[in-house]
Amino acid sequence: MDEILERILGIESEARAIVSEAQELATMLKEQAQEEAEQLFVRARERGEQEANALREQVRQEVEKEEARILSQTDQQPQPVEERDRFQEAVAYVVEGVSGQREGDA
Repeated sequence: MDEILERILGIESEARAIVSEAQELATMLKEQAQEEAEQLFVRARERGEQEANALREQVRQEVEKEEARILSQTDQQPQPVEERDRFQEAVAYVVEGVSGQREGDA
């Protein structure tokens, strides 16, 4: 009877050790998964910011080209000085708005 009791106690001790190891492993895996998720989030945010900056720069360059094209066409066409100045102000206003440089835009 004592042998059976000792075997039961031994098995119970082993079971506790296995449960403890499993809990430690689960905690470690959870922490590792959280760290990896945070790293993925940071990389995705950085990539998104880089792509947004590149797109902003591309739009700015295209706006500058279009502004130059419009202004060159305007310069080639005879217009009253006052009308040309208003047109150039309007073009500058639109360019500032599109490029996010207009006051109050962020």
